[in-house]
Amino acid sequence: MDRHVPLSGQPNFRDLGGYAAADGRTVRWRHVYRSGELSQLSDEDLGKLDALEIRSVFDLRSPEEVSARGQGRLPANARAYPTPIASSDLFAKLIPMFMRGDFSQVPPDLLDQVNRMLVRDFTVQYASLLRALSDPANRPLVFHCTQGKDRAGFGAAMVLSALGVPWETVLEDYLLSNHYRKAENEKMLGMIKRFATETAGPEGEEIAASRVEGLLYVKEQSLQAAHTEITERHGSVEGFLVEALGCSKGSLERLRDDLLE
Repeated sequence: MDRHVPLSGQPNFRDLGGYAAADGRTVRWRHVYRSGELSQLSDEDLGKLDALEIRSVFDLRSPEEVSARGQGRLPANARAYPTPIASSDLFAKLIPMFMRGDFSQVPPDLLDQVNRMLVRDFTVQYASLLRALSDPANRPLVFHCTQGKDRAGFGAAMVLSALGVPWETVLEDYLLSNHYRKAENEKMLGMIKRFATETAGPEGEEIAASRVEGLLYVKEQSLQAAHTEITERHGSVEGFLVEALGCSKGSLERLRDDLLE
């Protein structure tokens, strides 16, 4: 099976099937997917998703992102589940920097902070995703954010962990976004560097390159920051799944029986 689903309007649509769980079973193919936004899909792309028989689409974008980028284009017979995850306070601080082309104040560890925030502040949303995934009527299911790397990346980490996939494998899946988003990232980085040069000169371009690149590409340390937050608060990822996301041990066993083979 091919993990990547090639779409002209979304480079980061991926199947979470095929990963080996700790008990020797593997995640079933064509049951759960992760992605970036679906608002730019072509008719041909929709045809591919129709063939996957997607039933549920969890959109983790904020209302502001949806307004700016458009509603996701849904496959036939799919139900949309708006599940916004956003920190207006955090990103409100970034907007003036981007407008000025001055990226010097962008924290180098911003995505580490974001991943810790996902653990602390958005348990309701991730609990909702896991509950929906536990119902066979909702599968196949796809969850997505805008680029499919941070909010969806943490969501994929929790889904795979719920299925008993080792953390080392979870990290490998997380880092795949760098491969599939490389062309888009390079295009965006080039635009931002040109804008920074026009507004702040060569020094501004150098700062933009270093700081913005850190926002476009995922790093192992960012997901590890989430893992640290989880273990500090709950002792383990399974403790987080049970205590914060409301997954009973029985429900986790049923989910594994459904989605592992």
